[in-house]
Order: sequence, then C-alpha cells, then structure tokens
Amino acid sequence: MADWVFMADAHLREWDFHGQTRIVRFLEREKRNLGTLVILGDLFEFWFGFEPFAFEGYRPVLDKLRELAGAGVRIRYVEGNHDFNLGSYVRERLKAEVCPEHCVVDLDGKRVYMAHGDLVNGDERFYRVFRRILRSPFTYWLIQRAGPRICKRAASLLGSVSGGKGSNKNPERIEALFRRFAVEKLREGFDVVILAHNHLPQACMFEVDGREAQYFNVGDWVNHFSYVRYRPGRGFAIEYCPG
Repeated sequence: MADWVFMADAHLREWDFHGQTRIVRFLEREKRNLGTLVILGDLFEFWFGFEPFAFEGYRPVLDKLRELAGAGVRIRYVEGNHDFNLGSYVRERLKAEVCPEHCVVDLDGKRVYMAHGDLVNGDERFYRVFRRILRSPFTYWLIQRAGPRICKRAASLLGSVSGGKGSNKNPERIEALFRRFAVEKLREGFDVVILAHNHLPQACMFEVDGREAQYFNVGDWVNHFSYVRYRPGRGFAIEYCPG
C-alpha cells in the first residue's frame, strides 16, 4: 500500500506561477510513493464548476493532477469554502472523487474522518447562513448564468465574508475550537480526524473511551507549506515541504 498525502489551503490565485510551481514540484517528488492524494479544500482561491469551463490560470497544477491521475494516483477532493460545486472537470478530467461536506475512509482498520473545517465554529452563525445560501441550487443556477468573469470579481469582494486567510486573530482559541470538534468526532467512533481551514498545523493524541485517537490539522501552503502523510504500517505525521 502506497502513501497517502493530505493537503489544503494553498489559496492559489490564477497566474500565481510561484505558488503553483512549488506545489507542482512537491507532487512530482511524491509521485513514486503516492497512492492517494486528499485535497481538503481551498487549493484554489476561487473555483466554481462552470460546465465545461476550466480556469486557464490554474493550468500548471491542473495538468500535474491530471498526470498523477493518469499514473494511477487516486485523488479525493473535499470541497472548501473557496472551491465548491467542483463540477465535471474535477470528476472527469482529474478522475477525482468529490466530497461536498466530509469524507470517511478506512486505513488499516482505522476510521478516518476528513473535512475542510469551515463548519467547526458553531458561533459563526452568519457564515453558516451565508454558506447555506451560497450552496443552494438557486444560487448555483444564478452563478452559472453570470459566468466565470463576473463570479470571480464577486468572489474577491466576498472573500472576507467566507472566512479566508485572515481569520486567525486568536490562534489559541481557534486551535481549541478545532480540538474540541475533533474530540467530538473521536467520541462518535472515529480513530483519526483530519481538518484544514484554520491554516495552523497541529497534531494531537487523545485517549477516548479507553483507546488512542488522533487529530491533525494539515496547516496551509500560504505560510507553513505543511501537510499530513500516512505511511502504511507507520501511521500519520505532519511534514513540511522544503523551499
């Protein structure tokens, strides 16, 4: 069984060749040992699945993901708050399994819960309402009619509302919220919880109902360039991409 890599929150902008090149080089280095790549949302600063449109400015990363898929790497994409309604391009061209909310897998007998994490904070009631409206069928219909150019402009204006990169004014409180959410999931019977969204890499071990359980946050590719790796027989660990 090959390695699993979990990554998120690169917030790549179109034509950001520096950021994209770093990810492309990382994926090229990982290609030999990689069996499954899990993207836990917000790889892109904005992606909405226009049919059959693909954002040309993301071409370096998209081409590398297509290459990995063609080489047999399995790709799972859990939608974030900046990339959603991923559409046929991600499913058909990247051969990716798309998870709109969360994903559950079994790894060597361990139940693993994975999500982007933008719904962790129950106090963000306005954001939850905004998210529900944004992801409604009617809104999707409006976005499709508006087209990519207008929607990208609107997405830029709404970035602060959707809980983007500037949401870590109190990192200790945020980390505690994510740990609490993770423990709740672990008590539901999961052995490992992996989240993203807060851009803060973290690894925690808990004893839950007499068993060892783990929580990881993958961090980001904006400041930390961090990710979580699962090595069969060796378990999970946070790692960092060299410059």
